[in-house]
Amino acid sequence: MTNSNLDKLTVEYPVTPDAATAALNGTKLRIVTAAEKLFAIHGVDGVTLQQILKGAGQRNSSAMHYHFGSRDALIEAILMWRVTKIDAHRNQMIDDLLAEGRGNDVRGIVETAVIPFIRPIEESQQPSYYNRFLLEVHRSPTVSFDDIIAGKADRGIRRMNELLLGQLENIPAELRMTRIATLRSMLIFAVADIEAVRARKLKETGSFNFDRAVENLIDMASAAFIAPVSTETRSRLTQS
Repeated sequence: MTNSNLDKLTVEYPVTPDAATAALNGTKLRIVTAAEKLFAIHGVDGVTLQQILKGAGQRNSSAMHYHFGSRDALIEAILMWRVTKIDAHRNQMIDDLLAEGRGNDVRGIVETAVIPFIRPIEESQQPSYYNRFLLEVHRSPTVSFDDIIAGKADRGIRRMNELLLGQLENIPAELRMTRIATLRSMLIFAVADIEAVRARKLKETGSFNFDRAVENLIDMASAAFIAPVSTETRSRLTQS
């Protein structure tokens, strides 16, 4: 990466990750990566465990139960494998932002939301699927992302939300948490789309301006987050 903002992708991960994210290898890694891809394509409620085993090249039907025990445990394993690193990256970015005296820089804060999601895309030599998987997790009525990572890999999100909340002093209190929640949804959908478009473009043409797509997303999300409240929206607040 040549862009100065996206150079933040080079931040080092912790040497000793949480026990829940102990190194995956062999059969366990094959199952996790196959499941991530299939869940990303078909949704977390649209794939059978047998399909995952087949995708992982496993003929032994007991392998899933042996390594994970259940679908929910498998989904948690995928999330913790990814999110622990993403959370460490986000915390490092927030530490750097605060050290630079940029705690009120909206674009800088939004960067801490976006850029850590980009690393799995950049690290993968094959098409990556994590962000599309994450989108399907958020769409699912049976999985709670927040419950899975609570107290284990959510410190970066909590710190980021505190910084974002501090930039909304001119926004009516009733709208502040809605803006944070909407920003989160916007970014999850948008990064998943960038991941999919990148994979398709690289296959079709061999090129994709990844840096531009990411920086443009950060620009748009930052502007939308602090957009002035319209007369129409204020009238709805008065009515309620």
